[in-house]
Amino acid sequence: MKKKRMILTILVCILAAVSWYYEEFLYQPEPMSGLDVYFIDVGQGDAALLVCDGYTMLIDGGDNSAENTVADFLTGHGITYLDYIVSTHPHADHCGGLDAAAQVADIGTVWSPCLTYDTRSFRDFADTCAQKGVGITIPEVDTPYALGDATVTVLYPRDQNVPENVNDWSIVLRVDYGETSFLFTGDAEQSAETIFLEAGCDVHCDVLKVGHHGSSTSTGYRLLYEADPAYAVISCGAGNDYGHPHRETVSALNDAGVTILRTDTMGTVTFHSDGVTLTYETEF
Repeated sequence: MKKKRMILTILVCILAAVSWYYEEFLYQPEPMSGLDVYFIDVGQGDAALLVCDGYTMLIDGGDNSAENTVADFLTGHGITYLDYIVSTHPHADHCGGLDAAAQVADIGTVWSPCLTYDTRSFRDFADTCAQKGVGITIPEVDTPYALGDATVTVLYPRDQNVPENVNDWSIVLRVDYGETSFLFTGDAEQSAETIFLEAGCDVHCDVLKVGHHGSSTSTGYRLLYEADPAYAVISCGAGNDYGHPHRETVSALNDAGVTILRTDTMGTVTFHSDGVTLTYETEF
């Protein structure tokens, strides 16, 4: 009996070793059809276009001065339908160009943390959506939404309370595609980061869209530690009046060994994922 047990133990160990070797060295996931993420250079603002299996999502649209930039980018890439438009929050440098986007493309779903907001930029956007017969929706947190083979999960805001700081109203979402992932944080500051981190949200990502254009009020050390990104994209305007990105944020990213990509110095940043690996290119 002892000999049989010994033989059985050896066989189990051999099978475990073979399984480990196969997964570690031989198994390669099949590449998927592809996810393209364009961080559009809109100056001092945010705008990102996601295209996956023919499905599209526009996250923010820059300031009103970027209307033509965003509209021309969509038409130049043959985008006539946006499955999702996301206004992360109602500040003009995020929603100002969205009405132009809604004019050149038909719309499926519109996400915003609020249904109304008393600024011209948000009113223009909401009016354009209404003219197209599309209402604004406040998305559900922790609910997976499909964008082709990609999965979009909203992590924040986690309640309907309006924060004193509108930046902390920003929709934060994670996009997973195969083994690759992106985290979009709008202008969420460290107080908001604490809330969704304390809620246990999975923020680990390959690419982090740095919060609030690289302001020192965002991208706290805990978020950076838990996200552990390989790349960080900072969307800001050249010579902007706010001094974005702030030295403290750049220093923290450098200390973490993150590759920093900036629209103010590199232009539009484009990532391609096949579900396994990421590649990127810049406009300049």
